[in-house]
Amino acid sequence: MIIGVTYGLVSGFLGGKIDLFMQRVIEVISSIPNLVIVTMLGLLLGSGVLSIIISIAIVGWTSMACQVRNLTLSYREREFVLASRALGENKFKIAFKHVLPNISGIIIVQIMMTVPSAIMYEAVLSAINLGVKPPTASLGSLITDASENLQYYPYQVVIPAFALVFISLAFILLGDGLRDAFDPKSNKEN
Repeated sequence: MIIGVTYGLVSGFLGGKIDLFMQRVIEVISSIPNLVIVTMLGLLLGSGVLSIIISIAIVGWTSMACQVRNLTLSYREREFVLASRALGENKFKIAFKHVLPNISGIIIVQIMMTVPSAIMYEAVLSAINLGVKPPTASLGSLITDASENLQYYPYQVVIPAFALVFISLAFILLGDGLRDAFDPKSNKEN
């Protein structure tokens, strides 16, 4: 996420040809399905917690970079940014000192909304034996191990599957609540 925030801030604040080039890089990376990238990296890096973290970090930064870039483009022409520029502050100092604190609430909400997809990627990697190794448990490995006895013990699959759904739903609702808290105007009816 740090990579995405920094990349988006630099891209949005500098603009011009640099922004165009940086956005083309994101489009090329985003054109490959995330699950394919996560699976390929899982095969290359091997199984384990570290490979899962690296895989999810590599696919997760692009959406954050696009969101931060769009927010930066809207904030870079505001009065407080123009005043800082008129006082002679450095572009990067303006971006990180003035723009970033103003968009941090939206960044937090975006992070909460990406957690469910990270959980799903981990579950898929564990389901195809590229995730964590026993004795470390994960929801994906619990579902995969229990699927062998699905006919006789269906609850062994149902319980981790429901846990996966409820954890994902909890993060989505938390992100929705944080969005309402950080931007109360977004939920007002017109």
